[in-house]
Parts: sequence; C-alpha cells; structure tokens
Amino acid sequence: MMRIIPRLRRKVVLPGATSMAIAGIAALTLGGCTVYPEKKQPTLAQTTSAEQVDRIFWQDVEQAKWMEANALLAPNAVWRVDGQVVPRGQVVAWLKSLGIHGVQVSDMTLTPAVNDMNLVYTVQIQAEKVVSAQVGASCAGKPQTMSALAVWQQPQPTGDDAKDKQARNKAYAGYLLTVHDLTTAPHGVCS
Repeated sequence: MMRIIPRLRRKVVLPGATSMAIAGIAALTLGGCTVYPEKKQPTLAQTTSAEQVDRIFWQDVEQAKWMEANALLAPNAVWRVDGQVVPRGQVVAWLKSLGIHGVQVSDMTLTPAVNDMNLVYTVQIQAEKVVSAQVGASCAGKPQTMSALAVWQQPQPTGDDAKDKQARNKAYAGYLLTVHDLTTAPHGVCS
C-alpha cells in the first residue's frame, strides 16, 4: 500500500531587522523630496555661464527685479523685436509695460565667439500685452512664442583701473547683454 505524505508548508517570517530595513527603504523612496531638497537656481555670483546668466535675466524680468535686469544690459545694448529697435534706455520700461508674469526658455544653443557667447533659443512669454506688433491683440494674456538671439559679452580691460573695477562690479558673472533680438516664431505665435 502506498502512503501519501502531505507536504509541509513553511511559513516565511522575516526577522524584525529585515522588516524594519525594508520599511525604511520604502519610506526613503517615497519621501525622497524631503531628504533631497529641490536644487536651487545658481545666482549671478555663483555662475560663469552665459546661458545661466541669460536664464537669470529672464527670471529677473519675470519676478519684476528691474534693477537686477537693467544691471545685466551693456551700456551700448541693442534690443530688437521683430525688426523694431527698442533704445537701450527704454528696454526695462518696455519690458515693464508688457506685464510679464511667465517666461520659459527652451531649445538653447550656445556658440562661443572670442569674448562673446551667442545664444539662440526659444522663449515663451506670458504677458498682459502682446510682445510683438506682428501678432494680434488676441495673444494678450496667452503664452507668446518667440525666437531669440542674445549676445553676451565679457567686458575687456580698458587699462583704467576705476573703469575696469566698475565694469567688473556691473558684470556680476562676467557677462553683459549687448544684443538681444526677438522674432515672432512661425507656427507658434501664441497658444
């Protein structure tokens, strides 16, 4: 006669330390945002990157930090919007008049040129008014997509210690905006 022996089932019990370790790892994974705080944007004093200085410029504009934005404009800065020149002395007043409350920079390409850094990128500006005369009034308050060209230049020593010190103090990160050209982007004027 054949005898059938039932299989014994073993109950797996994790020791207390292992259970605690797994629970701890799960808690750290879920709470990662509090363990590793959000990265803060570098300040002008912390960066030597023209790309980052450009992003800081737009952040200053978005946050209405007009003195900081103005300090990044070279004395001979040229600003154009769809071919219309905005005189250096009126750039900040023009930006203020738009009522900008949102800026997003994307698709940035940087090309070094001796003491200049040429940036080509897309900027989406959300403002109370239209940025360009090329678009209709229906874009007011909606994100307006523009193609941008920005030339950031490192001020060169003049030999005059007082002027050089003043230029170094003004160009916090070593760059001043000398040329900025905004052009209405095709197929993406406003959304």
